[in-house]
Order: sequence, then C-alpha cells, then structure tokens
Amino acid sequence: MATPSKLSRISAIDKAVPAYVIGELRSQIIEAQAQPPRPGDGGTYWYRLDAPARLMFEQVIQHLRTFVPRGHEFVGAEWWLRATTTDTGFPFHFDRDEGIRGSIVSPDLASILYLSNAGGPTVILDATPSRTSAPSAGIAVYPRPGRFGMFPGSLLHGVLPTRPSRWPRVTMLVNWWRSVPRMECAPALRGSTPASNRWRIAVDRAPSAALESIDPSRLLAKAAWRDLISKQATYR
Repeated sequence: MATPSKLSRISAIDKAVPAYVIGELRSQIIEAQAQPPRPGDGGTYWYRLDAPARLMFEQVIQHLRTFVPRGHEFVGAEWWLRATTTDTGFPFHFDRDEGIRGSIVSPDLASILYLSNAGGPTVILDATPSRTSAPSAGIAVYPRPGRFGMFPGSLLHGVLPTRPSRWPRVTMLVNWWRSVPRMECAPALRGSTPASNRWRIAVDRAPSAALESIDPSRLLAKAAWRDLISKQATYR
C-alpha cells in the first residue's frame, strides 16, 4: 500500500477552465475520436513546457500548469484525449512510460480535465507498483465540466462504468514529467484548433471540488487486487 500521504495529495478543483473553452475542447475531442484510427493512434502527445503553445490543447496545458503544485519543476506534459461510452469504464492500471517495457516508470503527477457530466468516477487507490498488497483505501473523483483532478502518478487508478447514456464521457488527460519519457508518440493531431490570442485564459481562484472515499473491497477481493497489480508489473 502507499503511505497515507499519497492519498492526501489527491485533489480536484472546479471551474478550472471557462465554459467556452470546455465546449470547444469537448467538440474537438469528440470529432477527433470519431475519425478512423491511423497507425500509432494508441500513443500520446508530448508538449515541452518551455516551448510556445502551437495548439489550443497546449495553451490549455499551460493554463492548467498554474494549478499544478510546483508546476515550474516539470519539463513536459504527456497528453491524450478520450471520449467513451459511459458503460465501458476503464480498467485499473498504473500510468507509465510506454517506451519502457521491463519496469514501471510512472509520471510525477497525473491529472484529468473533465469536459462532461457523463460517466462514472475516476477511482484512485493507495497501491503503487512497488507494493504487491491489495489497496485498502481509495478516492473517487466524479466528472463535472471544468473539473481538474490531480494525483501522484504512481497510484493505481481506473474508471468505473455506469449506466448507458446518449452522451459520452469526455476527458483530456495530462501526465506531468520532470524528465523526458521514452513514450510512444501518436501522429499529429488532426483538425486541432491552433493557438491564438482567443485562448488566453484568465487565472481565477478555482474552488476545491469534493472528493469521495471509496472502499476497494467493494470492487474486488484482496486476491483479485494482488493478481491485477502483479499483471501490471509484468506487462510487456
């Protein structure tokens, strides 16, 4: 298990971006996800934080950086987009440098910008790759447009499915790194809005969002958790 301080470093804020930015991001992501996949589409994008923002998404990353603890220490942001049906969820996993197959090298900080009300919560558990014991505590962060959740990048996490809906669960995910990962890069993003003065977002004091405690034993038995963590560690 992770130390209690790991879970105490989970946080979320509401109204991290204004409504017009949420709407534009959501439209761009849904459109991008609806296009036929290309070779390499399973990878992620890399943005060097000392470089000028070329895309709207990169401008948003620079804005989100103002909320990230010790944000000045990070050299780059690994980011990707997701629009999924609400009843699929996402398996519990450790975020990792996908260019390294023999061990788990996690980002320093993981974060999620929610762009819709639809879908189940992200559940973050007190388990790390260095421990094989089952998690004993967790935090659930529920989707709300403009909510920005942050947690230590080494923690086990996943998305719980919920009832089917006509609306997708839409998120922009950003992992923050102090060193450049060997990650598998996706091809250039199609149809993304370029950076412009329109996307200069004022930094206001965003309110903290409520977090919900969750008991991992409600989701899986201890033996099943240990097996899941073991399979993550031997992933190739």
